[in-house]
Amino acid sequence: MKDKEKLLSLEEVAGFLGIKPGTLYQWKWLKINLRFIKVGRSLRVSEKDLNEFIKKNKTRLRDK
Repeated sequence: MKDKEKLLSLEEVAGFLGIKPGTLYQWKWLKINLRFIKVGRSLRVSEKDLNEFIKKNKTRLRDK
C-alpha cells in the first residue's frame, strides 16, 4: 500500500518558514514556485513539495 502524502495547512507552512500566512497567499497569486493543493475551500501544501521548494531556494552566503 502506498503511503499517504502529508498535507500541511498554510498556517503550518507559514510557521515552519517563519512568515505570515498572507505571504503564502501572495506567493500563490504571484505564482511563486510553491505548489498549492485546493482541498474543499482551503489550500494545502504537501510536505514533499515544501521540502523541494526549500531545497531549490537555498542560497549560500559568501564570506566578505
